[in-house]
This record gives sequence, C-alpha cells and structure tokens, in this order.
Amino acid sequence: MKDLAIVPLLVLLWLAPTPLAVQAGQGESPAADQKALLVYADFERMENKRPVSARGGLIQMYAYEESGVHKSTFKGLEGADPPAPELVHIKKDDTNRAMKFEFSLRAPNQWAGVTVEIHGQPDAGDYVPDDVSGFKHLSMQVYATGIEILRLEAVSKGKGKDMGTVHPLMTFKVRPGLNTYRVPLTGFTQPAWANVRVDPKDIFKALTSINLTAFCDQCERNKEGMVIVDNMVFEK
Repeated sequence: MKDLAIVPLLVLLWLAPTPLAVQAGQGESPAADQKALLVYADFERMENKRPVSARGGLIQMYAYEESGVHKSTFKGLEGADPPAPELVHIKKDDTNRAMKFEFSLRAPNQWAGVTVEIHGQPDAGDYVPDDVSGFKHLSMQVYATGIEILRLEAVSKGKGKDMGTVHPLMTFKVRPGLNTYRVPLTGFTQPAWANVRVDPKDIFKALTSINLTAFCDQCERNKEGMVIVDNMVFEK
C-alpha cells in the first residue's frame, strides 16, 4: 500500500472537529445500539488482493465523460482488474484503513466523472440486494481535494430490472479536512429529466450498490485531486 505519502498531510485531520455537514448527528449515539447500524463498507477487508465491502461485496471504479477527446482518468490500486481504489492508513501507527483514489476531470466537457461502485454483498450469479429501507441515514467520513461537491447514487440492479434506469441520487458539499457526513435517505431523488421514474423507497428495499462520484457538469476548468472515504454506515 502506498500510504506513507499521505500520512503527514492527514495525521492532524483526525483531531479536527467535525463541522455540520448535510445533517449532524449531535446528541445521538447509534454505535451504542449495534442493531441500529449496518456497516456497509469500512474499507478494512481485502480479498484476492483487492478491497471488498464489509460483507465481501465487490468494489470497483470507472470513469466517464461526454467528450472522447478529454478523457476522465483516475489512480487507485495498482494492477487491479477491474479497477479499484487503494486502501491506505491515514494516521501514523493506526491500523485503521480507508479507501483512496485520485481523479482528473478534463475540460471542456458537458459532463465527466470518476465513480467508485460499492456492492453490499458478494454477487452470486446476479446482484444480491439489501433491504435498507428501515434505515434513515447514510453516514461516512470523507476527505477530498480539488472538488467541492460529491455525488451519491443508490442503485438497484438485477433480473427484471430496467438497467437503463437513472437511479436516485443526491449531492453534498465537502468541507476542508476529514469530516463526517450524515445524509438522509429521503434526500435521494431522481433528476427531473429521468424518463423511467422509480420510487426511491423501492430502490432502498433492494439496494445492490452505493456509488460515490467525483464529478463535473458543464466543465470549463480541469479538476484534479483525491478522495478518501471511511466507514460508510446505514443508521436508524
């Protein structure tokens, strides 16, 4: 793991206070009741020399862009096929790990992005869904540079499902440092232009992945940076 290069940069971030993000969880201790939690991805496990989610689901990466001349690129775990983020230690002498990837979005582009797709469970000939409709929030720790907004997408795929569906999504603004973001599941909605309409509640009843994307719409300037994510957890 190529983690030593980022230790000096982030070692103090763990000591920084967490500002209000999408929704603060002050006054609550969901960790006190483990039944109120579903640890979706803590980025501690490796299988077949690549990261997997907390219960062994596939984690993979891809890039996209509107302009074939101005390709989006990323750097994650060297040699991974399919591509995946790397796992890094972000605090000296701490065994905890988080996922990390670097991204480059080139302008001009109508739209461009780099996505990490996280499956909750191992695929078994088809996508294996999770019913997370009983949870109210999705929380995670995020550190990002070179970009101000990240996007989350709730995805449900499998037999009999329209693979062309635009799934419910939401965006959140990232702040300097490593911060905890706690987003309500009710905040996931389809964009107005989506032709196939779905009920977000139905998606969360059969969730197959959470996608996190560093993106740019109407890109007029190049965007380059890195994203680090830890402890993606559903909370009641």
